[in-house]
Amino acid sequence: MVEDENFSRTILFESLVAGGLRVVGSASNAQAAMKLFQLHHPDVVTLDLDLGDGPTGIDIAYAMREKDSSVGIVILSSLPDPRLLRPNLRPVPPHVIYQQKSKIDTAEALMRSIHEAIQAIANAGDKNASRNNGAHHQTPFTDTQIELMRLIALGLSNTEISKRRFTTVKSTENSIARLAKMLHLEQDETINQRVQIARTYFRLIKGI
Repeated sequence: MVEDENFSRTILFESLVAGGLRVVGSASNAQAAMKLFQLHHPDVVTLDLDLGDGPTGIDIAYAMREKDSSVGIVILSSLPDPRLLRPNLRPVPPHVIYQQKSKIDTAEALMRSIHEAIQAIANAGDKNASRNNGAHHQTPFTDTQIELMRLIALGLSNTEISKRRFTTVKSTENSIARLAKMLHLEQDETINQRVQIARTYFRLIKGI
């Protein structure tokens, strides 16, 4: 298990033990995680998505799969969508379970995710099995829309957003208009659409 917060790591450890699992090691960063992984060769690993500066849980998942393609992996996060963590984040690897922490309110719920991870990797070679890449836990927004929300929440103008995204101001305006329509934000002089978009983004990253 890999979790950088001491309290969360303790709760996770107790939940796994309560579920009948033997926890062979715990780590708070990528380097320690990989050392333990190569030492113990676990059947399944739980990874926190956000480990602060440096590699994410997704990065560790890719590294572990390179060492052992048969390991089951559960990535846990407060975010409903991993793309909200930071720009240009790698996608969740195939056959990895991505689970929002707020959805795991009991040890039984955690164990279900563990068993799903084991089953997902067991079915990896089955062409008839669904290819689980965590997409069913993501928000309905495109990568572009998430990036637009992030930049608007930073208070950037359309001109500055266009520069950062290497596109025209007109294209940015059209993209924001489509995003506002998707969020059901009507054009109204009493409502600032950019503020509403920013609020939506902050609610998402808070897992609300």
